[in-house]
Amino acid sequence: MGKHLIKRFLMALLTIYIIITLSFLMVRFMPGDPLMHLVGEEEYYYLAEFNPEELERLADKYGCSGTLIEQYQKYMYSILHLDFGIAYSNKQPVLTNILTSMKWTLILSFPTLIFGGIIGCLLGVIAGWRPGGRFDRIATPLFLFVNTVPTNCIGILAMVFFAFKLRLFPLSGMTSGNLHGFAYVRDVLWHAGLPLMILILFRSSGNFMQMKSYVSQVAGEDYVITARAKGLNERKVLFRHVMKNAMLPFVTNLCLQLGNIFSGSMILETIFGWRGMGQLFYAGVSKRDFPTAQACFIVTATCVVLGNLLGDLICSWIDPRIKEDLQ
Repeated sequence: MGKHLIKRFLMALLTIYIIITLSFLMVRFMPGDPLMHLVGEEEYYYLAEFNPEELERLADKYGCSGTLIEQYQKYMYSILHLDFGIAYSNKQPVLTNILTSMKWTLILSFPTLIFGGIIGCLLGVIAGWRPGGRFDRIATPLFLFVNTVPTNCIGILAMVFFAFKLRLFPLSGMTSGNLHGFAYVRDVLWHAGLPLMILILFRSSGNFMQMKSYVSQVAGEDYVITARAKGLNERKVLFRHVMKNAMLPFVTNLCLQLGNIFSGSMILETIFGWRGMGQLFYAGVSKRDFPTAQACFIVTATCVVLGNLLGDLICSWIDPRIKEDLQ
């Protein structure tokens, strides 16, 4: 087991290293001066004309001076020290902006992961264990519809109906401001209520469809048919044979969702004015704030890799046969 852990961990480190290298090359191989992409076109031409010394200082700070190898070494050194540079959109350290956005993203992502996983798993097991039953005929079309409708459509419709018409939730924002203590917590939860319900609905629908597919597939395997032929009651067949094997791919899927927990929901965060990681990434790309966009890409991709690693380790612990296949 120790060799397996070391192997998977080294593969994850290699993947993260490749991701960081790609983020370096993407900016360097874009048309034009890489420094222009990092500080902005207007500021670049302004400094080039009126303050070339400052432009040289910025080139050295962002690792754009010297050969490509020297730039790469400076870039890797900065990344290892969690120095992602300065966001020229607000002149704050990129790491500070990311940590602030992560806090707000977790308020939406963490409950979504938990409740979406539980609801989708339980309902998917019920539908998959009794395919064609009354619950399956009702739940599957409903969740399939939700899973195929774009989130921006549901978000706008929910905002118009629940926030604008019924005034049950605020139209946008994360807090009303000038509040402290329990009143502040309650106000944040009030603002988070509508986008959180939408995210849980979408996450539950995806998990439902996957879990139903896993259970239906496992329920038709030979060992399940044999267990029934031996006289085991339905509950024992479900929990001892079907659930144990159906949970393996489902756990992997949940771990991948855990890896995406810091990526946020770009569309919903933009619609509801929620300043999380999704909106930070969107703002970094739209405003050409390349240090911010670069850092968001690295953080999100790294979390996905670590989530995948966690899923592999959990599945290997549940079923040792997977470990043997991967070796």
